[in-house]
This record gives sequence, structure tokens and C-alpha cells, in this order.
Amino acid sequence: MVNIEIIMSNTYGVLTNRCSVEDILDQYKGTEAMFYGNPYDIECADIDEIISFYENTEEYEKCSELIRVKNSIYLENLIESRL
Repeated sequence: MVNIEIIMSNTYGVLTNRCSVEDILDQYKGTEAMFYGNPYDIECADIDEIISFYENTEEYEKCSELIRVKNSIYLENLIESRL
């Protein structure tokens, strides 16, 4: 059975640099570690879904951090498109 809270927590940890993808993979030896989206190439739409999840659980500090992550990704993409 898939536990959405674990999936969101794994992805949140990676996005906020609290842990690496490898840390998560090591934690789940013998089972499949799961993430929301591709943790190596996360899209803003995926981050929006994670923010929505944390809004529903009323974890607004996590929402705020994820908004900062999303904004930095957006700015990086904007800068790259102008080069």
C-alpha cells in the first residue's frame, strides 16, 4: 500500500536539502523508495501538488519553504532561457 505522507515527506526532504535522494534510497533497503515526481528534475507543477498536500494538513511552514524552492527553480529557468 502506498503511503502518500511518506512520499510527500521524502520529496519535501530532498527539495529542501534536508536529505539527498541517496539518503532516502538507503533508508528503504529491500523496498522501493517513492517520491512525488522525479526528485532529480522536479517540475513546478509537482511542487504545487506537494504544497497543496501540506496546505490540507495545515503545515504552513513547509508550504512556505516549498514556495521558496519553487521560486528559485522558476528564477533559474528564467535566467537559463535568457542565456
